[in-house]
Amino acid sequence: MGESKFDWQPAENPNDWQTIKYDPHWYDYTALIAINRPQEFNSYLLGTLKELCAAFERAMADDAVQFVVLTGIGDKAFCTGGNIHEYAEKYNKEPWGFWNWGEYYGRVFDLIMHCGMPVIARVNGAVAGGGWEFVVCCDLAIATENAKFISPGPRVGMTSVGGLSQWLPLHMSIKKASEMVLLSKEINAQEALKLGVVNDVVALDKLDEKTKEYLDRMITLSPSSLYYFKTHINWWKELNWRVTWEQAKAWFVSNIGAMEPSEGLWAFKEKRKPRMKEIREFRAKGGDTRIPFGPFISKCEKCGTEFLPQASKYCLNCGAKL
Repeated sequence: MGESKFDWQPAENPNDWQTIKYDPHWYDYTALIAINRPQEFNSYLLGTLKELCAAFERAMADDAVQFVVLTGIGDKAFCTGGNIHEYAEKYNKEPWGFWNWGEYYGRVFDLIMHCGMPVIARVNGAVAGGGWEFVVCCDLAIATENAKFISPGPRVGMTSVGGLSQWLPLHMSIKKASEMVLLSKEINAQEALKLGVVNDVVALDKLDEKTKEYLDRMITLSPSSLYYFKTHINWWKELNWRVTWEQAKAWFVSNIGAMEPSEGLWAFKEKRKPRMKEIREFRAKGGDTRIPFGPFISKCEKCGTEFLPQASKYCLNCGAKL
């Protein structure tokens, strides 16, 4: 896959990375990994995911780094998940390519869990979709008072099966996690604290101070003890992670080109309400949102074009009547 506005390989020098800031000296024994796309609320692209992987790999290879702080640049958003423009412009049109995106996405979580050190989510604003999934994967999370947590996937024909379905029930309950996603709800920082999604809520100007307070405490504790505890806690996260993410990745590959994501993603891009009620009515009348005009079994006798939708009245290639 060639480099594009959505996808590129990380530069050898972290200072040259396009969408990730990496500071291995942010604090004592602590590296900062920050998504640097504040103009789009720190949503990530495939290239961003690759740079995130590279950042965690650098931290793992550096003996002087014993903690990681994951955050976003600016004061409006921690991370709002996958970039809607990439989803609509790339994968809605080329669904098979999503498996590659999904593999790098999965690796980010594998690295958060298996980097061998505590990872703190420094939640500096809005959290949505995959950003919320980053938070629930991290070992600890500290949020600002203006933080809000949203599961927007069902609004755009996607769904929250890349972390929330696996780990949100561990933080709250199955019923409450279902409420967050099935109703596509938004909660504020205090609600997130009450439900166990974050460990602390502070004013924005106190966020770094509180994060360093956590680090100062852990620095006085046994590194091996913290690592081994994390290994045990990971058992709960691993219990259903890889197998369900592989299934989810296949679901996205199979469905991101269908009617529901097409309507939801492009409605978001065009700043209008998605017509999900109309799609429900279509389904109520027996329609299939993956093959709305029937299976691809028709053939044009004039030009030989195959795999036309069964309900086609005219060839989509030459225009001949079928």
